[in-house]
Amino acid sequence: MGFDHRFYSYNTERSANKCLNLIRSNCRWIVAGNHDLFAGERFPSYSNGFEYPHQWFSLTTEERKIASRGKVWSYDGDAPNDLAENDLLFLKSLPEYILASVSGIACLFSHYLFPDFSGSTTRYIERNRHLKGHWEFMNLHGVKFSFSGHSHTSFTGFAYPRKKNGAASFLKAIHSVPSDCFNLGDEMVVILLPPLAGENGRTGFSIMDSDSMSLNIISTNIV
Repeated sequence: MGFDHRFYSYNTERSANKCLNLIRSNCRWIVAGNHDLFAGERFPSYSNGFEYPHQWFSLTTEERKIASRGKVWSYDGDAPNDLAENDLLFLKSLPEYILASVSGIACLFSHYLFPDFSGSTTRYIERNRHLKGHWEFMNLHGVKFSFSGHSHTSFTGFAYPRKKNGAASFLKAIHSVPSDCFNLGDEMVVILLPPLAGENGRTGFSIMDSDSMSLNIISTNIV
C-alpha cells in the first residue's frame, strides 16, 4: 500500500483504497508486505535485532531514518494515502506468510524470504548461505514451491537448494531468467516474481498452471 513518490510519476491518479479493494475482491490469499505493515501501523515479526521505538509511526521521516540506522526501511519517500479505517484494520489482520496446498502441491506465499517474510529489513538475499533458514523452513513444512516478490527484480528469479550432482549452485543465491514461461519441474524451488507495479523496468503478474506445472509471466509494462 506504499507509494514512493521518488519512483512514480502518476501521483494524482493513485488510490491505495481502490487498489486494496481490487485485491480483496479478486484474491483468495493475501499476505502483508513491508509497506502494508507500515500503512497499517503494525510492527513486523522480524526486525534483525532492531527495536522499533513505540512512537515509530508518529516520527518524522528524518527521525525514522536516523533511528533505523539503516537496518529497517524508514519509508522516507512514502506519500500520504487514502486508506479508510476498515482498510487499516484489514492490513493489521493480514498474515506475513501463507502455507497453502495448490492441487496437492505445498506452496509458500510471502512478500519476502525467511525470517524476514514481510521484507521490512533492508537486507536482501544475495548469497546461497543467506537462504539456509528459508530452505529449513520449507523442509519443516514440506513446501515445494516458495513464491515471493519484494526485490522488484526485472525478471523472474529462481533458487535451488543444490544442483542435481549435489554441488551448491554458484555463489549468487537467486538467478534471474529472462523468459515468460517456465516449467517448474519436481525440485524444491524459491521463485521471486516481477512486480505488478514497479519502477522503470519489467512489470507483470504471474499465473501458475498446476496441471502442466508451468509458470507464466504476463507483462503489463507499467512504468
